[in-house]
Amino acid sequence: MANGNRITLQIEGAQEEDQRVTLSAFISQLEAVKSALKQTERIVTGEEETSVYYRIVDLHYSSPVTVVLEAVSFATRPQWKPKKRKTVSREDYSRSTVTHFFHSLREIREKKQRPAKADLQLLQAYRNLAAPLERDVTHVKLIDSDQGVDIDKRFQAAIDEIIGPDELMEGSISGTLEKLNLHNTTRFDIFPTIGPKQVACDFKPELKPDVIAAVDKYVSVTGKLRYKRLEDFPYAINAEKIEIPPPENELPSLLDLRAMAPDLTGGVNALDFVKGIRDAEE
Repeated sequence: MANGNRITLQIEGAQEEDQRVTLSAFISQLEAVKSALKQTERIVTGEEETSVYYRIVDLHYSSPVTVVLEAVSFATRPQWKPKKRKTVSREDYSRSTVTHFFHSLREIREKKQRPAKADLQLLQAYRNLAAPLERDVTHVKLIDSDQGVDIDKRFQAAIDEIIGPDELMEGSISGTLEKLNLHNTTRFDIFPTIGPKQVACDFKPELKPDVIAAVDKYVSVTGKLRYKRLEDFPYAINAEKIEIPPPENELPSLLDLRAMAPDLTGGVNALDFVKGIRDAEE
């Protein structure tokens, strides 16, 4: 396989660990690289389904820990069958994904520039490449066939500047509650039917019973919506209230509404009443 399909990852541990890398830091860094590559492929192909996987072709520990990954396309495997029913291109995107990945990292670190087609989801995945620096790692470097890119405080500051701070607004959002995570955090995701694809919801411990009761249900979440200047829709919300709307078969019918407010139209025929409203609006 050509070098253009290879990614070298170097990780240096914390000083108090004699620069040795802890298992948790090693796993976290590999997961961050995997996620960043997956999001890069999504931008390159325009598809959610992954067609590229990565295998370890070299691994050694001599401070720094060095792992060499090789991008391989599922499309080269005769037994590979796309999950989607529609026709999916069997083009090999392995090299273009790696190329775009390194080009994007350099755009961010050297130019403090948003890479082409990069959305918030991709930028956050790149931001997570530097997350272990805050804990058990002192230095991370990604190397392709040409040169390396340091994932350091400079990279971290550049991507934070590109993403920008949160913009808060009171409001609500509705969707199906999924991906509940209660391990050392209080967060769940909802998937709206319109607008953003996915919204992260952070909640206070006292809302935990309401959250658990709402898993896999359609909910309305009220609180402080969090926006980034890059996107038109909120990416997260600080949840203050969670409500489960009643099922459709429990909602009042037109006859029920008529019984609740028999004098709503003032004795005017319903059709004439609605027509009068429309004429007034015009």
